Amino acid sequence: MDAIETAVGDLLRGLGQGDKAEVMAQTPRRVAELYAQSINPGDIDIEEDFKVFDNPGLDDLILVNDVHYVSMCEHHLAPAFGIAHLGYVPDRKVAGYSKLKKGLNYLSRQPQLNERLVVQAVDFLESRLQPKGIGLILRSAHCCIALRTNAPSQEVVTVADLRGVLREDRYRQPLWSSAVAERPSFLGR
Repeated sequence: MDAIETAVGDLLRGLGQGDKAEVMAQTPRRVAELYAQSINPGDIDIEEDFKVFDNPGLDDLILVNDVHYVSMCEHHLAPAFGIAHLGYVPDRKVAGYSKLKKGLNYLSRQPQLNERLVVQAVDFLESRLQPKGIGLILRSAHCCIALRTNAPSQEVVTVADLRGVLREDRYRQPLWSSAVAERPSFLGR
């Protein structure tokens, strides 16, 4: 934590903010704590707490919409606020809804690209659930875009990964598409 505090202090001085020392005296500590809380350490085992259950007989789409998440852009260390839509067609295993969110939150809480996050999350869930099909759509607003353009950002970045019957099946693919279409959200979409 001390190294982060020192680096933030150096950053502020480098940006010419050193003359605000009294007002910002605790800023390096606060920023260090914020990032320590926002970014998972690399030694956490996501598999440890992810339990699956026998499928009670469902053979159609399980969909969890509007799962809020926060990630950290690995290029700028600026937050991105997003909403995920996750669906899968189970085979022999199902998972609790909170575990699905927990898996996404774990993966998103490290310096990340959405394009990698969607693949990592689907890879992980597919390995644990072994479903007939799985899909994940991430929609997010990135603070780095707003900061770099010096204007409020209204852009929403969307990435998706569809596999198995959610990609191939003529019945399930439209069901998935309509289920995640234009959902109410804090992103204004």
